[in-house]
Amino acid sequence: MAKEQPQRSSNNRSAMLADRLRQISHEMTPAEQKVARTLFASGMLAGLDTVAGLAERARVSGPTVIRLASKLQFDSYLSFQRALRAELEERHNLPNSLYDKQPRGDLLDAAQRAFADATAASFRRIAPSEWSAVVALLADPARRIWCAGGRFTKLVAELLYLHLVQIRSDAHLLAEGLQSRTDQLIDIDRRCVLFVYDVRRYQADTVELARGAKERGAAIVLVTDPWQSPIAEFADRVLVVEVSSKSGSDSMIPAFALTEALIGAVLTAAGNRAIARMRELEGLRVGFEYREENRAATRRAKKRSTRHG
Repeated sequence: MAKEQPQRSSNNRSAMLADRLRQISHEMTPAEQKVARTLFASGMLAGLDTVAGLAERARVSGPTVIRLASKLQFDSYLSFQRALRAELEERHNLPNSLYDKQPRGDLLDAAQRAFADATAASFRRIAPSEWSAVVALLADPARRIWCAGGRFTKLVAELLYLHLVQIRSDAHLLAEGLQSRTDQLIDIDRRCVLFVYDVRRYQADTVELARGAKERGAAIVLVTDPWQSPIAEFADRVLVVEVSSKSGSDSMIPAFALTEALIGAVLTAAGNRAIARMRELEGLRVGFEYREENRAATRRAKKRSTRHG
């Protein structure tokens, strides 16, 4: 589980179970923490077992499991399981099931409200201590940063990488290329931070990539959805974003918004080092930016070439 925990909120019953477990972690006994770790290690699936089955897996007593359910504000273990089943159904929603939930009528207005609400909810979820710790990791010049994502979330990882490489040195994108992503783990060690995005339906090779980086000593920062990727069980830092949408598929807008906020925070934290690097980069980009005078000069050159041809 992540090391820093958000404060317990007044609307705890409406939060996802994984969030709620983190929110009450400081209230748990050592035995209850074993149950929580068992739930996280199984992607919460262990919670579908009986009280006796979950207790055996966590190597605790049955009453410990029931007490944890009570701390999560359930009146019984059965109520806990009902909530968990509903969450698991949402977690594994296939794209076609999301299309069935598309609203009819003014989609533009519905989408605007849904995206704004999801982004605001994502920012409210983040504990200031967790945010500060993530920014410090990304801005630390002694750290080597690796960015990675899945089939769609790699687009957000690429955005983060493209900005980080302007702000600081030793920023890398862990993507398929001449080397497989697994082969690139060879360069990951205790100095590294793997900043990884993984949302439902959690991608098996991304989970294993993060696990491999963790085993090699890297710090893991995860951006995931409210149902939480299996990576959350061993990540050092976890940032949760909403993915709700009116478009028939999960939205990346909150993840992009969070990433852009991080970029700004890292730039501020890096300070003069970042400014000097960005100025040096601009000096290397002669001719990169479109200018009308450049176009006119090109036309004149072509005319001269035509006359003398």
